[in-house]
Amino acid sequence: MSKYKQLLVLLCLFLTLSSVFYISVIQKSQQVTKQKITQIERQIALDLPLLDLSNELLKHSGNKDAVNSYIKTLNSYINMSGLKVVAIAPKGEMLAPVNLHQITRSLSTNNGPVLVVFNVQQTHFTLSHFIYYFIFLVLSVLISFWVKFAFIKQSNKQFNNAQHQSITEPTPLMLIVDLNDKTLSSSCNAEQKVGLANKPLCFYLALVEYCTNNDDVALSHNKDVPEELLELANKYFYRLVELGHTVRKRPNFNNSLEKTLSEIRAALDEVLSECPEEKELYYPPKAYGEGSRSRLHSYGLANIKKGNIEIRGK
Repeated sequence: MSKYKQLLVLLCLFLTLSSVFYISVIQKSQQVTKQKITQIERQIALDLPLLDLSNELLKHSGNKDAVNSYIKTLNSYINMSGLKVVAIAPKGEMLAPVNLHQITRSLSTNNGPVLVVFNVQQTHFTLSHFIYYFIFLVLSVLISFWVKFAFIKQSNKQFNNAQHQSITEPTPLMLIVDLNDKTLSSSCNAEQKVGLANKPLCFYLALVEYCTNNDDVALSHNKDVPEELLELANKYFYRLVELGHTVRKRPNFNNSLEKTLSEIRAALDEVLSECPEEKELYYPPKAYGEGSRSRLHSYGLANIKKGNIEIRGK
C-alpha cells in the first residue's frame, strides 16, 4: 500500500469518526435544550399570575423591574450554559426582531398570549470535544497502519504462494517435432535436438495422431498396421517431400516395424534423458515375454493427448 492510499484511509477514518461524533453531539444537545425549554415554560406558566406584566386593555404599564428580576432569578436556576431567558412580555410589546440564536415560545393567559424569548448558544467545540477528536485521530493513524501491514502481509502471502506454485508445479513437458529440420526436442531442453530418419519420423507422428484420435486402441506387432495409421504416415511423408527433404519413393511402413519403433525409442531416450519420468507418455511400449503375452502387447501410446506434442512445419 502506497503512502497516498494510507493517508486516504487515515482521512476517511478520521472524518467518519468525527462526523458521527459531531452529529451525535448536536442531536444530544438539541434534545437536552428542548427538554429544558419545556421545563422552563411550565415554570413560567405557573408563575405568570404573580408577575406584574403590562396590560394594554386595562391600561396597566406593569413593573418591568420586577419582571427583569424574575428573569435574572430564573436564569440562575437554569444551570445550563448556552440557555437563558431573554424576555417575558405580552405579545403586543414584543417589537424587537428575534435573531438566529433566539427561540420564541407563546403562553396563553386570560389577558392574551405572552411571549417568552430564549437565547440559545450551542457550543460544539469544547475542550472535551477536542480531546475526543484527538483520540479519533490517534485511532485513525493506528488503524491505517494496521490496514497497511495487513495489506503487505496479504500481498507477501500471495507472492509466496505464487512462488511456491511455480516451484512445486513446473511447466508440463512438451515434445517438439520440427519437420523443417527433421529433429526431436523437448520444452525442458529446447537446445538439445535429435535427428530422425524419414520413415521413423513419419511413422511416429502418424502414431501420435492416430492414438490421440482413437482412445484405448490396441496396436499389435502380430497384425498389419491399420490403414488409417498408414494414411497418416504417408501424409507426413508427402509433407517431407514438399519441404524438400526427400525425392525417394515412399517407404513401406508395414515392413520392419520393430526396427522403426526401436529407432523412435532411441531418439526419445536421448531427447528425454533429463526427464525420464515423462518418457512413458511418449514412448511406444516394448514387448516383454514370449508367446501369448507378446501377442497381447500393444505399441500404441495409451496416454497421449492433444497438447502433449508440438509439430512445427506441419
